[in-house]
Amino acid sequence: MARKFSALQSAAVIVFLSLSLSLRVSQSVSIKLSEFQIKSDLEAVRLKRMSQLVGGPSGVKEADAEIQDILDKTRAGFEDKAGVKFDEFTAISYRSQVVAGTNYFIKVKVGTDKYVHVKVFKFLPHAGATLKVENIQLNKSLDDDISNF
Repeated sequence: MARKFSALQSAAVIVFLSLSLSLRVSQSVSIKLSEFQIKSDLEAVRLKRMSQLVGGPSGVKEADAEIQDILDKTRAGFEDKAGVKFDEFTAISYRSQVVAGTNYFIKVKVGTDKYVHVKVFKFLPHAGATLKVENIQLNKSLDDDISNF
């Protein structure tokens, strides 16, 4: 025997089913948005790592003993290239760029309130890990950004 519902009961069932469906759709959209945000965050991290690994320059880093050692080994080459003997040659900060070896862009203090930027290429270990004097930019300040040149 088929059960008959009043118009009010039928309306209540329709409202209940609509709300239930709406809630499911809302939860689904919320889950999809959360998945999208997670995917977006992961993509941002992946792109950041790619830029550091595939030819992109690193952020600016404080110079350490390894960078100072690179400068000590290449100082004469930079003095020849610039045509001047520097009072000092102290690494301040640097960026690196991984290519078929490593480019180092180094901010160097060469005197009281005097700075230069130098570019040194370090060959890969199988090629002897030797250093090559690439370029020098004179008349820099402590505040000048280190960039690829």
